[in-house]
Amino acid sequence: MSKLGLKIILGIGIVLIYHFAHAEEHVVKSQTYRVVTAYNVGDINQCDSDPCIDAANTDICKALEQGEKRCAANFVPKWTVLHIDGYGKCVVTDRTNKRYRNRVDIAMKKSEYKKALTWGRKTLMVKVLKKRK
Repeated sequence: MSKLGLKIILGIGIVLIYHFAHAEEHVVKSQTYRVVTAYNVGDINQCDSDPCIDAANTDICKALEQGEKRCAANFVPKWTVLHIDGYGKCVVTDRTNKRYRNRVDIAMKKSEYKKALTWGRKTLMVKVLKKRK
């Protein structure tokens, strides 16, 4: 077997080990269809007076820069993990306006204004996840 073939097999093995080690980290606690929108953190027109600090008192701008997926929702406690069909997992660290109590708002970077606008308003399956015991 060539070195390239061995590297490919080893690479696939590592990916599979990682996948199976993390695939069952969470289980579905509940699920329902919800309106899912997007907003741009860091934009003073879309956030409060301190646009990079979320309701969990973390720097959400920095979290997004590090590749984390964050979202806002009022129907679950902060730090809950949600799975949104067509988007993936996000951690709830922010809150929406009180009038949107059943909505999920995906956090996007300030520079992703067009991406958030293109996302628009969708009705998607949202799963509330909990850690597997």
